[in-house]
Amino acid sequence: MLRELFTLWRDRGARLARSLGQDREAVSIDARHRRCRATWQPHLEATKRLILDAAASAPGQGLAVMLGSGACLDVPVAELAGCFGQVVLVDAYHPRPARELAKRLPNVRLVVADVTGLVQAARDAARGRTPLPCPPPLPDILAGLRPDLTASVNLASQLPIPFYRLLGSRVAETEREAFYRGVVTAHFDWLAGLPGRICLICDTAWEQADGETILEQCDALEGVILPPPDRAWVWRIAPRPEESSAYDRQNRVAGYLDFAAVWPLRELDALRL
Repeated sequence: MLRELFTLWRDRGARLARSLGQDREAVSIDARHRRCRATWQPHLEATKRLILDAAASAPGQGLAVMLGSGACLDVPVAELAGCFGQVVLVDAYHPRPARELAKRLPNVRLVVADVTGLVQAARDAARGRTPLPCPPPLPDILAGLRPDLTASVNLASQLPIPFYRLLGSRVAETEREAFYRGVVTAHFDWLAGLPGRICLICDTAWEQADGETILEQCDALEGVILPPPDRAWVWRIAPRPEESSAYDRQNRVAGYLDFAAVWPLRELDALRL
């Protein structure tokens, strides 16, 4: 705990990340990775492998964009930098390991962004100034860039979480639930409309498990249903006694090599209802 507090004090994020608690979350993730390194490794390797396999079928080698790059534990930055002219890492907060990679690799660039584009809209709704957008508009964070490869990396299930505290009970529950579902759907819609190869890795369920027995399962995507993935695996994110001596916590993960092919634009209107 003292190490985590020192890291946070030394390495506070930008105002956006601080306001959403994402700098604190990044420090917690790093600490948990140190404690659970062995059980995280299969998930991290599976994620990197999927990104690299998607990269191999990208239409060009100009630009790769990694959304939700964090500390780059699950992003093969060096390999991508060797394949693409430029690699852009996008997150609300870039921890020290990501910043060090960007210093070492001249064609790696860091972009700080709210990937949803909805933080200000949610703040206004929480203050009673405007209603929550329904459905939320598609984000616009790439400013006209045309990537050859875009990967959303273990991000989609995390997008609504900062809004839980931001909105609290200041907005009606039905509106909040529709908004959270819309945040996830808008992310998928936006991804599917990008040029180039689209790679998606995301949690689909969060579970408490005792061996092969699932004690409790929670949908990780606010009710949004994805098509069958190209690959799927289990991320043992908190083996006992990390969170509890009574169960292990694990995430079901889905991976898509060509997400636009299975989330076609012609279906967007139906999917957003």
